[in-house]
Amino acid sequence: MDKTILIVEDIHSIREAIMDLLSIKYKVVGAENFEEAVWNLTNEKIDLCITDIRLPGQSGIDIVRFIQKEYPTVIYALMTAYNINEYVHYAKEYKIWNIIPKYSFLDIHLIEVLVDKLITKDIFGVEKYFDSSFEIIEHQMTMSFDPPPTNGIIFRKVGSDRDRVILCGKIAKHLIQLGAPKSIQQVLEELTSNAMIRAPRNDSGDYKYQFEIPSHDMVVPLENITLAEEDYFEVGYGSTEKSMFVVVRDHFGSLRKEEILHRLDRHISTDEATGLPKGLEDSHGRGLYICREISDQLIFNIEPGKRTETISIINREGRSGFKSLSIYEI
Repeated sequence: MDKTILIVEDIHSIREAIMDLLSIKYKVVGAENFEEAVWNLTNEKIDLCITDIRLPGQSGIDIVRFIQKEYPTVIYALMTAYNINEYVHYAKEYKIWNIIPKYSFLDIHLIEVLVDKLITKDIFGVEKYFDSSFEIIEHQMTMSFDPPPTNGIIFRKVGSDRDRVILCGKIAKHLIQLGAPKSIQQVLEELTSNAMIRAPRNDSGDYKYQFEIPSHDMVVPLENITLAEEDYFEVGYGSTEKSMFVVVRDHFGSLRKEEILHRLDRHISTDEATGLPKGLEDSHGRGLYICREISDQLIFNIEPGKRTETISIINREGRSGFKSLSIYEI
C-alpha cells in the first residue's frame, strides 16, 4: 500500500522493532524527538504518525498539536509506557482517540491492527484481533444456548429486553466457566442495555424504547419491551486459546466518540477539593468506566448514524496492566 507512517520514539530498539514490523506493508520513517518529527512531516508525505508521549524536549502531545495545526489530514495515535489514565484528559482536550500502552508490543499483532484500521478505515470486526482460523457464526435467533466455536464467535440477535436478560445470564455463565471474572456479567449488562438505550427514536423524535429523566441527564430503557424487527441488536460471545470476548453490535451509530472521552475523563479525573472522581454522582458513564476496568481491551468502532460495535476482550493468561484507549470512527 502506498502509505507512509512516521514512528516517533526515543528508544532506538523499540523504534526499529515497530518500523521493521510495519515496513512489510507500508513505507516507514522514524524520528527520536520533536524536531526530527517536524522535519519528516515537512519533507515526507506522512499519512499516519505514531508517537511516544514522553520524549526528550517537546512531547508527543506537542507533535499532535503541530499536526493538527499544520497537517490536519495526517492521522495520529500515541503510545506510552505509563498509565494511560493520566492522559485521558489530554486526549479529550486534543481529540486523541487512540493511545497504546507499550506492553502491547508483547503481542505485536495489536499495533498491526491499529495501523491497518486507521489507514484503511476498515474498522469493524473482532476477527481482526485473531488469526485466520477464527470462525464466525452469525445471527442465531433461537433462545436455546449455543456454545461458540473453540476458536471463534457466535452472534445472536436480540429483539426484547427479556431475551437480553436471559442471554446475558447464559453468556456470563459460559465465560465464567472458561475463566472469565464474575464481573463479566456487568460488562454484558452494561453494553447490551446501552445498545437498547441507543435504539433510534420514532418519527416524532421521541424515544421508542426508553424514557428520559432530564433532571438527572439520564435515559433508562423500558422494562419488558420488544423491539421492532428493524431495531434488533446483536451480542457476540466466544473465545480463543488466549482470550475471551464479548461483542455488541447495533445498527444505530448514535454513540459519539466525544462522549466516550467525556465520560471516561469524568470518572478518571479527581476533584481537588474532595479527592473523589468528578463523575462520582453522574448518572452516565460509570458503567462505561467499569467495563474498561474489567476488560483488558475495550474497543469502540463507530460509523455515525449507521452502526456501533463495542468489543470487550479479556486475556486468559493474566490481566494486562494499563488500559489502552481504542476509539475508531469512519
